[in-house]
Amino acid sequence: MGFIFKFLLIAIALSWIFSKLLQFFLRSKLKQFVDHANNLKREEELRKKGRSGKGEVNVDHIPRDYQEKRAKEIKGGDYIDYEEVKD
Repeated sequence: MGFIFKFLLIAIALSWIFSKLLQFFLRSKLKQFVDHANNLKREEELRKKGRSGKGEVNVDHIPRDYQEKRAKEIKGGDYIDYEEVKD
């Protein structure tokens, strides 16, 4: 009878300790998840406002001079077969 009582008492104590530890770890992981989600939301809001918090440069307009210069450049063409001439 004493063995069963001790066993139940130890089992109840261990389950209570385990449940408290589980609650602690779940709350800490939930807090990390919420913090991560808030950081993602904050970064998205910064991107929508046009500011980036990391020193990046966003180009929204390309000058006409540069566009005209790019249009004049050769973008490729037909392959021309050639022979090497040795001197």
